[in-house]
Parts: sequence; structure tokens; C-alpha cells
Amino acid sequence: MTVFLAHDGSLNGDWIARYALHFAAGSTARRLVVLHVEDANISGEPLHERLEALTALGERMNVPVEIRILPMHAGVFGGLDDHLIQQENALVVTGARVAGGRRGHLRGTISERLLAQNNYGVVAIHVMQPGLLGDPKRVLLALTDTAQAPTAILKLFAPAVTRLDIVQLETVSRLRFTRLSEAEAAALKRDGLIKTARAEKGILSSTALTADRIDTHVRVTDDWAKQVAVEAGRYRAGLTMVEMPKVISGALSFGHPIEELMRIAPSDVAVYREAAIS
Repeated sequence: MTVFLAHDGSLNGDWIARYALHFAAGSTARRLVVLHVEDANISGEPLHERLEALTALGERMNVPVEIRILPMHAGVFGGLDDHLIQQENALVVTGARVAGGRRGHLRGTISERLLAQNNYGVVAIHVMQPGLLGDPKRVLLALTDTAQAPTAILKLFAPAVTRLDIVQLETVSRLRFTRLSEAEAAALKRDGLIKTARAEKGILSSTALTADRIDTHVRVTDDWAKQVAVEAGRYRAGLTMVEMPKVISGALSFGHPIEELMRIAPSDVAVYREAAIS
């Protein structure tokens, strides 16, 4: 796997680059390819200085950095997508808005559009704790009924992870939650345990993580985003990982649980989608 970084030339891009370098250090290629699409926002000397500093950081980490400046094609997204679809076994690391505001953190961004593609893996990261330097030791993986454990991505930074908490969220409506019997809750938890065991087995067989560093949990909730944020705090996660869901409308709404999680999570948040297996 080759790790690519979509860098927009901003300070936030530098924070995301730390994660990309750590991912690249664990990849088979052990190099980072930085992609920057030429636009009028950041260019010239400021861009050169940022990319030069990133290359120097890569040298200190023993991760060669290759810079590729790409032309726009129907915008920045088109320039990135045109290049990435030609790459074999690629993972692109990108970012989210630092301050979401009324626009949201991921909604309407190039990262959201990249996450909708299937030809390459994508990790979009919202950095809340720049001081982690892209190297979280404690990771929370929040699963839903349809979510798949990101084994290919976890494999990249598994050696550095001291604890992985896998939480299966059994989400029900508010009305059902208020009327849930003890027996119904127990049945949901049993189903959840089967799913976490399956996820743990896949991670153990595909990554360098060992059983003593993994713990599994099941929660029944009526508020997915709030519960994930609570679990991130409970287990002192530096990074919370969630899979990008299929969005019927084609775009995230402001009130989508992914957006809500990015607003309230106490940790960095990585929204991932692994490449489709052909």
C-alpha cells in the first residue's frame, strides 16, 4: 500500500500530515506521496516552506516524501481523483474543517467527495489535539451494524497503538429506548458481542495488534454520536475511528451523526472508507 496525503497548504494540512507520515511508516512502500492541486488559495513561498518542512520531518522519521503538484480538473477534487484512480492499492489521507460552524466539518468538502469514491481508501481526519503529533496511543473504533473494521488502515499504525477499544453501538429510536425491556437490551448486547468478536478476530489476523491490547464493548443507545463521544472520553482515546456511511442523498446533512460527532468528540476523529475489493 502507498500512502498519499492531500495537502491544501494550510496549518491544518500540516497537522494531518503527521498522521500521514505515521501511516506511511507502517506501509509496505514506506514513503509518503504528497498531492497538492494548484489553486489560488496558497501558493508560492508559503506553500514551498510548508512542503519543505514536511519533507524534512519525513527525513527525520526515515520516511521519504515525494511532492506532486497537480493541475486542477473541474476543481481541486477532479485533480486529486484523476491522479488517485491511476494508483494501485492507494490510501489517501485528508482533513476536515477545523471550525465547522454552520457549514459543518465534513459536509461539502473535498474530503467528503473523496470518501464517496471506491477505487482507493480514504481517511479524513478532524484534528482536535495537534499535540498528539499524529501518533495516538489509544484508539477507539466505533462500529455500527454495517461498519467493517478497517484492518488495512489499522495495520499501518498498529505497532504504536497501546490500546484499541472496539465499541459496537446498537442504536435504537428514542421511543424504543425508553420502553426497552431488560430482555430486549440483553438480546441486543448478545448480537453486539458477536459483531465485536468478529471484528476483533479480523484485526488480530490482519494486524500486529495483540489480544492483550484490544478490549471490546457493546452499548445500546438512542444517540449514536453522543454515545461515541462518551466512549472516547471513557477510554481516553486520542483517536476515534468511524466508517463513512452510505448517504442516500449523496451528501452529509448538518445534523448527520458524523457531523455531530466531530462537533462534540473529545478526541481526534478519523472517518474512513477502505477501497472496494475487486
